[in-house]
Amino acid sequence: MKPACILHSDDMTLRRPSVAEGLALEEALLESICHGESDVGLVAWSPCDRALVMPRRHERLAGFLEAREALRERGWPIQFRSTGGTPVPQSSAVINVALARRCRIGSSAAHLEWGYRRLGEPWCDWLSELGVSGANLGAAPGAYCDGRFNVRIGERKLVGTAQRWRRVRGCRDMALLVHGAMQVGEKPEALVEVVNAFQAAIGDPQRFSPASHVALGQVVPQARVEASLPELLARLARAVRVGY
Repeated sequence: MKPACILHSDDMTLRRPSVAEGLALEEALLESICHGESDVGLVAWSPCDRALVMPRRHERLAGFLEAREALRERGWPIQFRSTGGTPVPQSSAVINVALARRCRIGSSAAHLEWGYRRLGEPWCDWLSELGVSGANLGAAPGAYCDGRFNVRIGERKLVGTAQRWRRVRGCRDMALLVHGAMQVGEKPEALVEVVNAFQAAIGDPQRFSPASHVALGQVVPQARVEASLPELLARLARAVRVGY
């Protein structure tokens, strides 16, 4: 497997690694920025297997070992990521896109909202081209891993977003990776139920609502999403180059 899809290449295809390999692709992309090997890049992937992905701090929760075994028996092994938030299911029903770039301290790119908007606003425009009305950015109360910069359809979460920041080696510049995970297939109930099963297994009373989520296939069931994906990636590639 190639390490990452860099923007100056012609490879805008959707990769189908395992969840562990997909997370490693994103890590490699961010490291390429940190080591000065590239200034901007992206990767798009949809896993060929499935896992419940969460911050490593969840390992310290009482009942985690029992919860991990219960999820494994259900066919949902646990994987860890380096961003925060709540557990998120990854499966073939999800398409992930990660953008990375080098940010100079003091530039317009070197703050939190810049990255989220460079990811989310082109995504909303792309959805509009697919015939989706009401695409916007905002919170979706009741959704798992909720945030202010979800890509929503109406008030339901379609794409969850997250960021990672690291120092570029040998200078004051920062490396940014911003990630979006879009549910394309299945119904939200199927994925929300997995997160709620973990919540129950660790004794956490918080539960998440399928009504706060939407899958793209529910809204545009005839959309050829993978065929349309290069247009989304091209939009994101243009957006991430702004404000260098």
